[in-house]
Amino acid sequence: MKPAKTKTVLALHDVRENARKLSILYTVEVEIARLIGRWLPAVPWLEEKLLLGRLLYEDAEHAAWLEERLVELRVAEARLPDFRQRTAPALKLLERVTDPDQFLAGLFRVVKPALIADYRRHIEGCPPFVDDPSKRFLKRALAEEEEHVGAGLALLAKRGVGWPDAGGIESKVRAGLWRLEDKEGGFTAGDFVGRAPIAQSRPVWPSEVEHLAAAAPMPHYPGTFAGDMQRVAHDLVFSELEAEEIFARYVYEYPQCPWQFHRESARICWDEARHVELLLDVLERYGGHVGQFPAKAPGFEEFMSLSSPVERMIMVSVIAEGEVSTDTQTQHREAFRQMGDDLSAILKDYEMADEVSHGRFGERWARRLAQQMEADYDTAYARARDALNAFKARHPEAEGSSEIGLVRLGADEGGSKRLVNATAKRLLGYSEAEILRLVSESGGSLIEDEAV
Repeated sequence: MKPAKTKTVLALHDVRENARKLSILYTVEVEIARLIGRWLPAVPWLEEKLLLGRLLYEDAEHAAWLEERLVELRVAEARLPDFRQRTAPALKLLERVTDPDQFLAGLFRVVKPALIADYRRHIEGCPPFVDDPSKRFLKRALAEEEEHVGAGLALLAKRGVGWPDAGGIESKVRAGLWRLEDKEGGFTAGDFVGRAPIAQSRPVWPSEVEHLAAAAPMPHYPGTFAGDMQRVAHDLVFSELEAEEIFARYVYEYPQCPWQFHRESARICWDEARHVELLLDVLERYGGHVGQFPAKAPGFEEFMSLSSPVERMIMVSVIAEGEVSTDTQTQHREAFRQMGDDLSAILKDYEMADEVSHGRFGERWARRLAQQMEADYDTAYARARDALNAFKARHPEAEGSSEIGLVRLGADEGGSKRLVNATAKRLLGYSEAEILRLVSESGGSLIEDEAV
């Protein structure tokens, strides 16, 4: 029999000390995810936005792993919200800075390296055999955090942001970090990133893009196949980008929800980032480029204008994602197939599958939040739909016409081009009567999706 590994007992943490330190790492991962959720819509560079979309999900997932292990180590679940309602001065500072380069420098040059060091220290203290469950996920989180730092530093270097160029923010952040050896972690209890969310009326986009207000008219389609396809793909890039930015705000806000809600929101944010990347591929293959046309973010603007958390969630996650996007992605897939663009059709079919998951998320969490806030779900749904319809009436999305099937006719793709995907709606829990109502109201037609 192989002898047990020997290690100085004093160098190992017992269950209580293990849980205490893991709770600190949990708080840090939660706060980093919230910070990314606050900044993703405010960073003006597309490459950084796409990277942050992935990092947001991975940090939220790290927090979920830590939460699960804390419960396994006999930490009462009732204590978990307290760990999400504390912060370190460095993290609050990064929430409030106004320069995105200062945020990125503080995140990639100070905060994440400090987290990496603490992960390494904690792994060293894990008792052999009995705490291998901690080591297993901690090593994966550590590897991902190291990759985050490398990718973030590379982007800063690519834009020429040198080490002295962040206005001395690093030293201020370093002075306000958490402390793993401190009994309470050096945190301030009762405060956290997103407790009083910093408002943002619309997202910040790359300087080469003419960012129009939601009420501004869009130019007419060019009138050629190549031009119209470029315009359509460009519109869709920024439609998916604003969706990524909305779900980043989900993680920044909604502190009343359990972390599983934020983890799922972060996954959707990453989904939307990948949708942007697939559409950038489509745009490039059709000869277009970012900034070729104006763009706007009516969905983000409307989301930020609503005051009711329940109505905001219903508008985006139940109506826009579940009810509408499962159909629009189906329409886009079928249009690409008709044009013989099989690669884009495959990509859109994956995107449509994502939309079903997003719609299920909305149905589940909007109802749960309504119950928690003692709001009547049906009333909130009606108000959200009325608000969305009023908004669309004021801000039509498309101008002119085109023969290309991908051209959007409006936020709901109403009219003869609307394909109501009955299979997807059933997966979301819609009844046959509700599906037929959608067909009637939209003026579209019914489609039965292929079985998988």
